[in-house]
Amino acid sequence: MSKQMRAVFSIVDYSKGDMIAEVYKKEQVPVFFSTHGNGSADSSMLELLGFGENKKSVMLSILEHQAAERIFAAVEEKMNISKPGKGIMFSVPLTGATAFLVGLTDTMNQNESSDRKGRDINMAEHAYELIITIITKGYFPEVKAAANAAGARGGTLIHALGMGGEEAQKFLGIAIQPEKDLIFNVVRREDKNRIMKAIADASGINTQGRGIIFSLPVDAAMGLSLPEMTEDELPEQEL
Repeated sequence: MSKQMRAVFSIVDYSKGDMIAEVYKKEQVPVFFSTHGNGSADSSMLELLGFGENKKSVMLSILEHQAAERIFAAVEEKMNISKPGKGIMFSVPLTGATAFLVGLTDTMNQNESSDRKGRDINMAEHAYELIITIITKGYFPEVKAAANAAGARGGTLIHALGMGGEEAQKFLGIAIQPEKDLIFNVVRREDKNRIMKAIADASGINTQGRGIIFSLPVDAAMGLSLPEMTEDELPEQEL
């Protein structure tokens, strides 16, 4: 794929979801999707991070690299999302996309406003990973407890439907249940292995939760200035 494409995620308090949508419409983002989820941070952590709600608005768009940078800048201008408690925004590099989807991003580039060109914004690069856990509905508390104990500072829960067929059942040795929970945890890169192991031990494929866990690199992020853990808070187990 010749163009550098990104999946751009934004997660904010549910009451602020319309603000993100307004930015996307103003910037003429050709395609984006919106859903809602629930934060997995405890109330004390929500207070520490400055979040006011546990219900979240989740937005996903597919953008070319430069267009993604402009959206980061536009959201920052509108919401100050880089400040603690305003939400998080991050992008994940794609390794493939259809020609139609790539063509849609050209439309945004052609409509680019001149005041957006070349604007620099302060984003954390290559310091984080996105852990995605797909688990049987109802086992989210086990994932939350394991991730938090291993050092995760919260996450986002989204309900989904499993679509696995016979081949998946043969490979995994289990039936793909229709109702699933998706849990997103954006974590520091150095913490990723420890947190994934903790989730797998508590809710992996060999447990009743039948969890599938994988990670993706986060190539840019805002709003992830998480408080450092003290030595007393650090989990003892290591990979």
